[in-house]
Amino acid sequence: MFALITPWNFPIVIPAWKTAAALAYGNTVVLKPSEVTPGAACLLAQAIQAAQIPVGAFNLLLGTGANLGSALVTHPKVVGISFTGSVATGGKIALEAISHQKRLQLEMGGKNPLVVLDDAQVDVAVECAIDSAFLYTGQRCTASSRVIVTPGIYEKFLQALIERTEMLRVGDALDPKTQVGPIVNEAQLNKNLFYIDLAAQEGGTIYGGSRGSASGYFLKPCIVTELDNTSRVCREEIFGPVTSVIRAHDYEDALAIANDTAYGLASGICTTSLKHASHFKRHAKSGLVSVNMSTSGVDFHVPFGGRKGSSYGPREQGQSAVEFFTVVKTAYVRGGNGDVD
Repeated sequence: MFALITPWNFPIVIPAWKTAAALAYGNTVVLKPSEVTPGAACLLAQAIQAAQIPVGAFNLLLGTGANLGSALVTHPKVVGISFTGSVATGGKIALEAISHQKRLQLEMGGKNPLVVLDDAQVDVAVECAIDSAFLYTGQRCTASSRVIVTPGIYEKFLQALIERTEMLRVGDALDPKTQVGPIVNEAQLNKNLFYIDLAAQEGGTIYGGSRGSASGYFLKPCIVTELDNTSRVCREEIFGPVTSVIRAHDYEDALAIANDTAYGLASGICTTSLKHASHFKRHAKSGLVSVNMSTSGVDFHVPFGGRKGSSYGPREQGQSAVEFFTVVKTAYVRGGNGDVD
């Protein structure tokens, strides 16, 4: 049996892709979704039940990680854990899982960079930044919360980014005209507001970042400038519609800033230079790299995961899912003729 522990930000997609792979390769599953968004997992359970898979192959466990996590991770029938969530929680799971010799797959945080070079097309770079930083209210581990820009394009890009950000419509996620929905809950909203206040205290210039409505957990997308990569806002994961625009001297400096992080999930570059694009793809210290695209794209048929503090253990999805949810066995057989196969 595999234990699947999933987060609130993608309440149907992540439970579905973990469950599908585990079941497809012959395992039984116990899914524990985030207590913040259990409804989607219940719908997934109903769909699986309707498909008439064998009773007991899929099991849904609802509750908080504090109450259920340790018991689930250390249960003798659980042979492996696939977890997506925070670095702090992932670290605790790793210690318990390893001490019980469980298979382990951890997907955690990110402080993902998007590099914009002088030769980039401004409109393309701005749309990449908007999508990377603010789509899904920035509540994605692959979101770009650092945009690193070289001098020749900095002012033009920043002005265009501010203007484009101000046009984004914040509101009810069920309204088709909405482009930025709500923060998941009050605690996460307060965390976002804390970092915006901290950015100002650290000497940053703030564009946006105000409450979008007196009722509900709405926050206008926020751009922070005039801070370098040593500031807390540029180093710690915020998980909301907040991004920092950082100055770089040139491509080499931008690459160094991009890699100067404890995380390594996703990174991107906007450029028309094949030389720089190729170099960045090879030297960016991240598991996912994009060129002239959002950092947040995910395809289910290719491996998903990062480096450093972002991931631990095998990748998810694609061929990596086969490797994690199956066991390799080498067998020797002596045939009737005495030969060994």
